[in-house]
Amino acid sequence: MKTSTLMVFTLLFCLVGTSISSNSNVEKKSSKRSDELNQSGLEFFVHKEDINTKYTEYASTTFKNKLIVVSSKKIGGLGNGIDKHTNEPFSELFCLDIDGHGNVSNPLFFSRIINTKDNEGQVSFSPDEKTMYFTRSSRENSKNYKLYKTILVDDTSGNWTDELELAISNDDYSIENPHVTSDGKQLYFSSNMPGSIGGYDIYVSNIREDGSIEQPKNLGPSINTEKDEKFPHTSSDEKKLFFSSKGHQTLGGFDIFVSSLSNNTFKSPRNLGVDVNSPKDEIAFVFVNNDDGFFSSNKIDGEGSFDIYRFKANPIFQQLQGIVVSDKNQPLSNTTVLLLDEEGQEIERQITGIDAHYSFKVKAFETYSIKVLKKGYENFESTFSSFQIDDDIYREILKLSSKVTAIRN
Repeated sequence: MKTSTLMVFTLLFCLVGTSISSNSNVEKKSSKRSDELNQSGLEFFVHKEDINTKYTEYASTTFKNKLIVVSSKKIGGLGNGIDKHTNEPFSELFCLDIDGHGNVSNPLFFSRIINTKDNEGQVSFSPDEKTMYFTRSSRENSKNYKLYKTILVDDTSGNWTDELELAISNDDYSIENPHVTSDGKQLYFSSNMPGSIGGYDIYVSNIREDGSIEQPKNLGPSINTEKDEKFPHTSSDEKKLFFSSKGHQTLGGFDIFVSSLSNNTFKSPRNLGVDVNSPKDEIAFVFVNNDDGFFSSNKIDGEGSFDIYRFKANPIFQQLQGIVVSDKNQPLSNTTVLLLDEEGQEIERQITGIDAHYSFKVKAFETYSIKVLKKGYENFESTFSSFQIDDDIYREILKLSSKVTAIRN
């Protein structure tokens, strides 16, 4: 039975061009990708929103299940005046309803306390939504944004108090695009402060218990370039950083990229591809849940200036499968096979049956480890990277070495 089973699997792997050896072998069966630039591991479906105007609109974050948007459209007296740097009215904050399908509607002023006759920039909230970090620039120096903190009065939905300009702000440089991580422990932002690698860089600061922030840390050359990097946004598990850049491989202007964070190190950024990016500028990428979100662009099909686009991002899954064999090429049943993430955390484990087969669903453009445990055999571990997309199948044969038993005299 073992011999016939081995013959079946040997034939299977020979047909795909893989032979059994002392090390693991990977054969990749890949179909043609429609977007060679997209190496994000996500498939995007993009729709332009109906609320766009000829003025600038871009998303910031959510608050009490509403989308907070920065816009320069004129509404009432607060829209008076034109910013000489943008040739648009000074920007304000709006909140929009989000329905069950991700559509937005009914734009209203976010707060008459926070909105002023100056430029209001992006905002971000602590996880309990009681502390808000926001940016604002004055009419006299509209290109220079400063960072503020304010507190929500208990039992109110919009009574903000104790507004405080944070010490990091400065008349000589700008602080923009604040983003608080889902655990509330860190604040990301972009700035052209002294020490930047070039133009605007992305920084991160730890948030103290009182809401103040520690000395910012530049994310370094893996993220920042000699050109501009802006609009940082982390995934809910804080393992991905999305941001806009002019300095990495772009289609033109700002493109949106993603970088994986592993062992406190950011990996090389990957472009989100042509379903999102264009020869124009793409900015302000934000998720509002695990799959849906918004970004803005001045694409040529827009209403004018920057428009909001809604996206749905579906993870691209692949299949890792194979058999476990001994150093004599015999299938090994009752063997434990573990799939680990890049930081060594267990994702899934399987125990092989009589056919010695294992099969895992993996995400595209991720790095994994495979660990194999079997009594009487040396532990086996190898690294696996899923660098193909479009439902690729990776086939890997794992060969275990028998433990050498000492001979007693």
